[in-house]
Amino acid sequence: MGRKKRGGYIFETYSGDHRPYHVHIYRGDEFIGRFDIENQIAMDGELSGQVLKYLEELGYKKSSKG
Repeated sequence: MGRKKRGGYIFETYSGDHRPYHVHIYRGDEFIGRFDIENQIAMDGELSGQVLKYLEELGYKKSSKG
């Protein structure tokens, strides 16, 4: 399991989890959603711009710049 924290959010990945490779996102005990790292899309509805920024900073999301 990998766990990273940023801006009050917790980002977790699990070895051996089902495909596509994705990250689980929490704020405290509240589940926010999952982000598909392979296809670069949210899996459970939309994610806020701030969460997307953190995903990029942590290396889960590719840069939206050029």
